[in-house]
Amino acid sequence: MRAPQWRMRALVLAVLALSQGACFGDSSYQNRNDGPPDAGGGGTCAPENDNDAVRLALAPACEGCHTNGNKPFFASLAAFESGLVYNERFVKRGDPDGSLLIQMLKGTAPGSYAQMPPGQPYEQLVSSGRVTMTIAQVEAWIRDLKAPPAPLDTPSPAEFRVRRLTAEEMVVSLMSQLGLTLEDFVSTSNPDWRNRAYVVNWNKFFVWPGDWAPGISGEYVSDSRTAERFEALGGGNSLEYRKKDPSFGPSAAQALVQMSQAWCARAVDKQNNKAVLRFVTLADTSAKNPDAVRKNLRALYLRMLGQPPSDAELKALHEQVYLPLEAQSTRLAWVGTCAALIRHPLWITY
Repeated sequence: MRAPQWRMRALVLAVLALSQGACFGDSSYQNRNDGPPDAGGGGTCAPENDNDAVRLALAPACEGCHTNGNKPFFASLAAFESGLVYNERFVKRGDPDGSLLIQMLKGTAPGSYAQMPPGQPYEQLVSSGRVTMTIAQVEAWIRDLKAPPAPLDTPSPAEFRVRRLTAEEMVVSLMSQLGLTLEDFVSTSNPDWRNRAYVVNWNKFFVWPGDWAPGISGEYVSDSRTAERFEALGGGNSLEYRKKDPSFGPSAAQALVQMSQAWCARAVDKQNNKAVLRFVTLADTSAKNPDAVRKNLRALYLRMLGQPPSDAELKALHEQVYLPLEAQSTRLAWVGTCAALIRHPLWITY
């Protein structure tokens, strides 16, 4: 049996997204490359040049904070070279001792960020095996660093990258797309609730970063799993010295499955919320009002994935996802369809 087109595309995108992270998106790079970058350890991600070898070797220690944001040095080789390697603020070619990168790795840099990565000295990461490149090797690379091969400010279409959404993007995007707000998850019965300790409403799968207010407050009283779920999605927690995880492993997948089901249910059950049920009500079925059901499916697909479905994709979504669940209830059908779109690689990746 041939797989539906929308599922085949999803599979291809999923493989692409995960393979993009395989070279620098997880801490197992050192296990695929038994030696330092210049030793040619035979890893599955062959570096393009000496600079790329250094990028891949440093990634397990640095990528958690530097694959996006205002210093996305480890997002790609181009970003690494233009933002870090050939930026004299961080690397002075031929002068390791005068390079801020070396000073940060040693924990002796001036200013607010004396040590990078924060929380644990770099040499301890080397001793534990998390990274394979020593500071001495980084110094040798800077000492012998070649001149820039070409102008670094020229856009390159070849540098297009697919990455997974961050945990922050997942939380913010879902709240917006599903018509939910913080008040849908926390108890707000007290008029002064924002300035008081409060308890998260149970059974709603609240996901909230430990660094964000109100979670950062010492008065915060809630299910401790809210921050754990966020971290399972790959979110960081600076208060606990936990970095972001840009890979998409089993923990992130499991958390997203549960989150998508719970949050879609919240959106469907919320009164006067048109985010999911824009053109239908729960009284409409495929038998009674098929045009409205298909119109709503098309609108929900566009809302969640940012592009309209083809006729074949809409047909597959209707027949393979919506209809089997509609046999039980229209509520379950719309919750399940909404959750399925959230788990689609077009939603997960950016």
